[in-house]
Amino acid sequence: MLQAQETRTVSTSGPEISDVDALANDLKHLLVRSESELQKGEVREHVEKLERWVESYRRGLSAAQKISDNGMDLLQKTRDQIKLALEELLRLEDEGGNPPASKEQAAQVEQLSSAVRRIDRLMPVVEQSFQGQKQPEEEPVN
Repeated sequence: MLQAQETRTVSTSGPEISDVDALANDLKHLLVRSESELQKGEVREHVEKLERWVESYRRGLSAAQKISDNGMDLLQKTRDQIKLALEELLRLEDEGGNPPASKEQAAQVEQLSSAVRRIDRLMPVVEQSFQGQKQPEEEPVN
């Protein structure tokens, strides 16, 4: 029997994070261990620039993987917490006997509302960009 298991993967057509890590380490070692050989011409400058680019790319892949693994849950939890804060602020504002909302309170309500709307617009984009792919997994046969 086949059972579908959902895994979240980052849609990248480039190298894996481990490949980029290895290249970044190789370039760092090259800069340290071959310092005298790299002094000729612009070689050192090019290796340093390439190392910076690879390191930046590696950080981007790492961040994308973290978003893929935890992004939707974190967005949902953050949205829920902001929405609760907004509801509490509106509840206190609506209770009898309270003075009308000040400009500062109205601005705070608008900021919280805006944050919830932005997260609502962002969630489908993140979900689509880092959507889970169904992969069949064989169930052990007894």
